[in-house]
Amino acid sequence: MRHLIAAFVLASSAATAAGADYYSDSAKGWWWYQKEPEVKEKEPKKTNIRKLPSLQDYSYEGIWNMHPDDFEKFAESLKKKAVQNPSEENVKDYYEVQEIARKKALAFTNVAQYVWQKYPDLTTARDYPIATPGNLSRVSQIQEEKNRKLRDTKEEFALVYFYKTDCGYCQQQQPIIDWFTRSTGWQVKTINIEDNPGMGGRFGIDQTPAMILIQKGNKDFFPVSSGLITAEEIEDKTYRAVRLLKGEITPEEFSLYDFQRGGGFDVRKRPSDLDRIEGTSNDDERR
Repeated sequence: MRHLIAAFVLASSAATAAGADYYSDSAKGWWWYQKEPEVKEKEPKKTNIRKLPSLQDYSYEGIWNMHPDDFEKFAESLKKKAVQNPSEENVKDYYEVQEIARKKALAFTNVAQYVWQKYPDLTTARDYPIATPGNLSRVSQIQEEKNRKLRDTKEEFALVYFYKTDCGYCQQQQPIIDWFTRSTGWQVKTINIEDNPGMGGRFGIDQTPAMILIQKGNKDFFPVSSGLITAEEIEDKTYRAVRLLKGEITPEEFSLYDFQRGGGFDVRKRPSDLDRIEGTSNDDERR
């Protein structure tokens, strides 16, 4: 009897558990008007399709007035399109845009010539004439200024020339230095860095031929050359080094001659229109 009761209890428990599973899920599904989740189909992968530019999408005025950055990209894309598919139409479109670019450049050049003629202060034509008589006059002024400066400072400055006995370039440099001393009256002290290594080390000279400029009463010096140079280069480099050590020019004015001050090669000279605009703004502020 006990066995029957135990079997009955187990069967009831199993039925209850099975019934709970069944009824717990019985209020779901199609019978209760709930739609089953739809299975979405995988969308096909999108391929990157390049949109090729077309000249027909723009008017002539639209292309003409494009920002230069946009115009450059547009012209480059047309070129790539023509290279990829060199049809008559594609190649023609590319060269039509190139024709617009040529005319834009011509328009800029024309206006530039107009501005230079109307505002001569914005050009260097006065300071660097192209005509032969003007160019000869410019060269003459340069040479005269260099000669005068070297003549006036020969007692205040001197050159130090470093060489080696077995240096082939030094053997070629010596006659040029001799010519320079005869023509200018300058003193050039020669030092063999093999016999005087300390002097070479003091001025940072490890290659020959080399020259430096020294000034009386001044510990500073300035390099003039490193390697073989011509007599004209010795004059020119010495002239500029003298002006720099005397404080007559700054590094940003290193190539400026005195007769060019206030002109197109003077970095400190501003165009007159800028002075006028600045003067007007200052007057307005004072008011």
